[in-house]
Amino acid sequence: MWKSHNEPPSIPKDCRNCAIREATLCGALRSDQLDILQEFKSCDRIVPAHSHLYRAGERLNEIYNLLSGWVALYRILESGRRQILQIELPGAFLGYQARIDEPMLHSAECITDVAVCVFPRRAFPDLLDRHPVLGLKLAGIMAQDVVRTHDQLTNVGGRSGMERVAHFLLQLYLRLRHRQPALGGDSLALPLTQEMIGDALGLTPVHINRILRQLRERRLVVLHNKTLQVLDLEGLRRMAEVPQLDPAEL
Repeated sequence: MWKSHNEPPSIPKDCRNCAIREATLCGALRSDQLDILQEFKSCDRIVPAHSHLYRAGERLNEIYNLLSGWVALYRILESGRRQILQIELPGAFLGYQARIDEPMLHSAECITDVAVCVFPRRAFPDLLDRHPVLGLKLAGIMAQDVVRTHDQLTNVGGRSGMERVAHFLLQLYLRLRHRQPALGGDSLALPLTQEMIGDALGLTPVHINRILRQLRERRLVVLHNKTLQVLDLEGLRRMAEVPQLDPAEL
């Protein structure tokens, strides 16, 4: 079983001891270079579940390196409905966008308690100018975000309801295993409500509930008490219409 999200997040005192350093922006630096970011960052912060790191329309003074916990990026439509754009996991870099002085285009809500490193936003381009290797790492992180966005568009626009849910659960499972391979196992804590899954996939909670029951009856996955157990990874892949599993994510 993977680590429960009921456990409080913690922040390592030394960046060299960060368990997910290689997955974050810091992974661009050698151990003897980490003082560059240690000195640049404003602070470390624990943010409680259901709080916001930022909201759409705000002009941020900070950007965030997500060390632990889950964050939902979302927009509110004119109808009042919420569209979840992405579920962000440890290693994500949040609050950075093309025009750094412009208001944020989306909101970021903490699904669980989270731990973040906080960097000054306006000075960040100067840091990238002085240390181009950080810019290359950031470009890689943003490229991965683009790939996930394309997957999300394909999922919502081109798959059936059951295929959408299967793909969504499969991708979360693979992303977590890839970023935190030491956790292992076929189960993970999934701190998402059926309403949140529906808001990510354009489906109602009633529809999500019915699909989860069907996936359980087909012995593909079981979602119970916010714990997801993958019973048949290959069967889930076929249901999600994913051509093949990336070996790097297994």
